[in-house]
Amino acid sequence: MNAIRHWLLAATLLLGAASTAVAQDAPTQVPGAVTVDAQQVVDLIGKAPNLVILDNRHPADFGAGHIEGAVRLLDTDASPDALAKVVAAKDTPVLFYCNGLKCGRAAKAAITAVQSGYQQVYYYALGMEDWKKQGLPLVR
Repeated sequence: MNAIRHWLLAATLLLGAASTAVAQDAPTQVPGAVTVDAQQVVDLIGKAPNLVILDNRHPADFGAGHIEGAVRLLDTDASPDALAKVVAAKDTPVLFYCNGLKCGRAAKAAITAVQSGYQQVYYYALGMEDWKKQGLPLVR
């Protein structure tokens, strides 16, 4: 019986190490979306008055500070129907962001938008981590 426990423990540890080893950062590009940096986000906000900014983070992260005008929509809630409620027309510019490359929520939501036929999808891959690093304003 002890041999079985030791084998199970060893297998569990190996599987845990393997899953950690294959964990990846979020993609820096989403096919069909335009990847933007912080300055390009600021420029988009200035030139596209109908831009919809979607913050794909958890409520606590959103409450701790978000880009002005952002609407919180968790990636797991970003179904085509949910997107349609927030982004009325498929030609409306829409920006997705989350906590950055370690997060991946914005990438998932942007992929859903592209697959749903949205034509002006912007993806801020570096997200809130970069926004803060740049010293850009947050709304709380």
